[in-house]
Amino acid sequence: MKIHASKSLLIAIAILMAITTARAQEFGPWSTPANLGPVINSACDDMHPALSKDGLSVVFSSKRPSTPGHPCLPALHLWVSQRDGLDSPWETPQPLTMVNSPDDSQFQDHAPNLTTDGHWLFFHSQRPSDCVPAGGIAQLWAAHRQNKRDDLGWEAPINLGCVVNGPNTDGRTLFDHAGPNFFEDDSTGTLYLYFTGDPIPPNVDPPGNGFDIYVSTCTADLDTCNRQQLWNSGTLISELSSPMRDTRTAIRRRDGLEMVISTNRLGTVGLIDLFVSTRPSVQFAQDNWSAPVNLNQDNLDKCSQLGIDPGSCPVVNTTANDGAPALSWDGQTLMFFSNRVGGHGGNDLYMSTRQKLTSQQ
Repeated sequence: MKIHASKSLLIAIAILMAITTARAQEFGPWSTPANLGPVINSACDDMHPALSKDGLSVVFSSKRPSTPGHPCLPALHLWVSQRDGLDSPWETPQPLTMVNSPDDSQFQDHAPNLTTDGHWLFFHSQRPSDCVPAGGIAQLWAAHRQNKRDDLGWEAPINLGCVVNGPNTDGRTLFDHAGPNFFEDDSTGTLYLYFTGDPIPPNVDPPGNGFDIYVSTCTADLDTCNRQQLWNSGTLISELSSPMRDTRTAIRRRDGLEMVISTNRLGTVGLIDLFVSTRPSVQFAQDNWSAPVNLNQDNLDKCSQLGIDPGSCPVVNTTANDGAPALSWDGQTLMFFSNRVGGHGGNDLYMSTRQKLTSQQ
């Protein structure tokens, strides 16, 4: 513990000393991730978090049973945990029964994403819909609540429609649409819904390496886009995609200029790693995302610029799975899941933070 504390102190001092000489760099390196603990994490899989703007609620996917002591469930469902303040402990999670499929259902409800105003919750589900009457294929859904403070006040979910959840280019083959990630461009009013999809049939692509990153847009208000199913079919974002598996994304919602993604592309140190990409503008016509960089390398680059010794630079990705990122609104907190050594069973939720270096907006 003393060694870890000393490293943290040295990094903090180095960042403070370097602020005046690192004006072009907005953030310092991500800290060593910390497990969120045995209250929020269980012996079952706990993964794919979504953090509210105030940082006091986290919605996530879990296979934990609703009744303590029972076996882990066969499918993931959505849960929420709250805390009184940013330095307060997370409270016992509660299931979002008003949104979830039944506990004994084979259909998963997974990968939640909260809008900045807190009134909409996006997720994907394998439940039956007008697009897929038999179910079993991931589709994009959303639920609304009137009171953004009521984490158990969600209305019945809405399928986002058969255009955005539509078939492959052959017009017939349906495929998974998963991991929604919402962003609104305040300057134009355009709404963006990033998601991941794999048009290659599972029997041809068992590891899911065909998953790539797409974006759908809508120019109406969000309520209309969701309720009237106005999201378009989406466009592949080649800059963020690779020949390998590229899935869950997290965008910095304050300005939309940074994206963290889950991928097993070349350059990983484990099975699935977190990579980061940036862009100069939120305008889709200028949606030139940079080549994604492993967060470990990104940290090393920042430590180098700040004069921090590489041996003291924090490591985010491990040789285990590290994926499904969620960024706080201000971009200073990162949550994700990992099955690294030292967890509480299966996949656990972890958190990392970073310091803001400039007054850049």
